[in-house]
Amino acid sequence: MPANSSGLRMLMRQMQMKLHHWQAIGASYDPDFLSTSNFRQAITIVYLFMIMMLGCIVGFSVLSESLLRTHVHDIIMNDIYNYSAKSRLKDSASLVAHLRQEYHEPSDELPMVMVMADDGRLIYHNTPNAPASGQCQMNVECLKGLLGVAGSNKVIGLAVRLDDGAILFRAYNIVPMLERVRTIPLVAGAGLFIVLMFCLLVSRHFSLRSLNSVRQIREALHRYSTGEQHVRMPVSPYGNDFDGLCADINQNLERIDRLMTQVRSTAGHVAHELRTPLTHLQNRLYTLAERDDLSDSVRHEIDGAFSEVQSVLTLFRNVMRIGEIESGRCVHQFEDFCAQQLLHDLAEYYQPLAEEHQCSLVVDLSAGIQLFGDRALVFQAMANLIENALKYAAGTGRIMLGVQLYRGWLALCVRDYGPGIPPTLYQAATERFQRLGQERNQNGYGLGLSLVKAIAELHGGKLYFGAGEPGLVAYLCLNRS
Repeated sequence: MPANSSGLRMLMRQMQMKLHHWQAIGASYDPDFLSTSNFRQAITIVYLFMIMMLGCIVGFSVLSESLLRTHVHDIIMNDIYNYSAKSRLKDSASLVAHLRQEYHEPSDELPMVMVMADDGRLIYHNTPNAPASGQCQMNVECLKGLLGVAGSNKVIGLAVRLDDGAILFRAYNIVPMLERVRTIPLVAGAGLFIVLMFCLLVSRHFSLRSLNSVRQIREALHRYSTGEQHVRMPVSPYGNDFDGLCADINQNLERIDRLMTQVRSTAGHVAHELRTPLTHLQNRLYTLAERDDLSDSVRHEIDGAFSEVQSVLTLFRNVMRIGEIESGRCVHQFEDFCAQQLLHDLAEYYQPLAEEHQCSLVVDLSAGIQLFGDRALVFQAMANLIENALKYAAGTGRIMLGVQLYRGWLALCVRDYGPGIPPTLYQAATERFQRLGQERNQNGYGLGLSLVKAIAELHGGKLYFGAGEPGLVAYLCLNRS
């Protein structure tokens, strides 16, 4: 059995090497190749078939050796029966004469035959090397030891005592027979292995097609989410399951387009109907405030009304701006820009305002890092974060601007040393009209962080918050590609 175990181990190592080779080829062609469901199913099927194949090889080896032992034992019994039928087992002289005629030259391929006298003297043998002498009588293991194969379970022998007291020992070495028989499952296993590798190759082709379809769908959905409403899912002429999915998605996208068109039409009409009279009202209030015959109290009330109208128009413009960015209808142009220059421009622009709030803006970035996106929109988002920090962290000393690697994203960060926000309110802080600092009587509509979140998502990124201990750190995460 040691040769059987070493053969199985060698076969397992070869199979593992082949699998690693194909995995390396697939991974070099496409990093996401091994993660497709088709290829995983194919790998699972191949793995199960290989386990079954190994079980069959082991079972066949054990069964074939058992059958071969039984067959060799029957051959020996049949040979001895033939000698007995021809009366050659009566004396050793006639038996040796017959054996010399039957086996002309010693060979490893012939059955091992040895005739010994009753006193242990060797009378005849057909082995290449002369056996040793010894008193073994009918002990088969002892006789095998005289032939040099003591303790070997691969040699099957039988001893018979002749009429004159001599001993005939006849044995077969089944190792050459086993080697020939074992080539059958190995050849069959190799053929099945080639078939399974071909199945993996075919599965690789279909997996790549499925992966390509998924990529096209994801790319089309991403383009649609960034404002390209004319984009539709690709539908191939094959009519597979992805085509049915794409057709359903396209149908829903067309319905969404119709609804969005109706909403935009209604929103545009409402915007026109509201903004125009509000603008007229603002102008009339301004004209009225310029009159000289007004008392101070009346002029004060008119100025208050003018400010309220201006606030309503500003709120309306902010809400419309967020809607344009979220729908991707705003004008945007993605390109590479320098993060260090952007932060220095922001610091220079907001430094006077920071000094009014008893703060200083510090840019913590020395290397020139390139970002990809719409510089104007990113500038607007960072401006909102800086204004937020100045509003709620006034008088705390400084506000840090920088770039960090955060959760796998390349993030522009704004850190203040104010009271911060509880982690349970991070998500609520980005919702529209949420004002978490109302107790400080701060001005605003609760739309600043909603605008920053919309700009981040337009760039395929995220807006995260973290505890500054003390203070708050806002991370504007951008997609690196």
